[in-house]
Amino acid sequence: MKHISYARDKFVSTDEVSLSILGNFLSIVRGYQVFTFLKTVNKGKPVFLNHHLDRVLDNAKSMNMIVKQSREEIEELVQSTLDQNSFDVTECNIMILLAGTTPIDTSALITDEPIDLFVIITPIKAFPSKSYEKGIALGLFDYKRLDGELKTPFTYFGGLKAQHAVVRNTNYDEALYTSNNMVLEGTTFSFFGIMNDGTVITSPADGKILKSVTRLVLLDLLKKAELKVLESHISIEKALECREAFIVSANRDVIPVISIEGHVIGDGLVGNHTKSIMGLYQDVINAL
Repeated sequence: MKHISYARDKFVSTDEVSLSILGNFLSIVRGYQVFTFLKTVNKGKPVFLNHHLDRVLDNAKSMNMIVKQSREEIEELVQSTLDQNSFDVTECNIMILLAGTTPIDTSALITDEPIDLFVIITPIKAFPSKSYEKGIALGLFDYKRLDGELKTPFTYFGGLKAQHAVVRNTNYDEALYTSNNMVLEGTTFSFFGIMNDGTVITSPADGKILKSVTRLVLLDLLKKAELKVLESHISIEKALECREAFIVSANRDVIPVISIEGHVIGDGLVGNHTKSIMGLYQDVINAL
């Protein structure tokens, strides 16, 4: 199915969206861009769009980007772009991309030009149903994001290395970052554990991990459900002692974890607490 995106100032086929080496030199060569990634449900409704707009614009501000569109205008452009697409058969993924343009200094590192705005619509990525029913295996990779709170290309370099080292030629499904014996996050997901007393734990968003929208929403959901939640530094040993574990991300939702670095979590089966949390999250998604 052909998808329509918004590129700079017009609607075009997603296949025609492109960046220019010269016109987007700062984005392509210097990595001067920020983005956010989400999906639609229920025939084209964007999931947690407000949170995603908050983060991408906060990231843009911290990168000293000039964004000529207001938040409201970007939100309207996202909806207008979705209106160009059909959701009779399937949902889609949305990437809101703020791409740097041309530099003005001799070092090619500074600009006073506004960013180029893209709303890129692509086919939704479906993860295997087996992952949700049976759980996945994580392998460990020693890496900590630079400027972890930013969602920008240069913060994913570690993910590229981890995917090759931990996933490509092993039996692990995903890679989990660690640093100084502490579990941080995954390459493109947040990590949660459930302790023996039922406490749900996750690493704090203290600059070392991405401020994940899905993580934020889930934490709020768990607290509203009156579950005990703890944002705390997690040692590798503590992660391995979890009774249950799971990962979350915008396109995966909640996926159970049954082993870490070959160590079986709990009894190696998807636990009841995780199943309950998966259900809570899906209820919120379905109600959008």
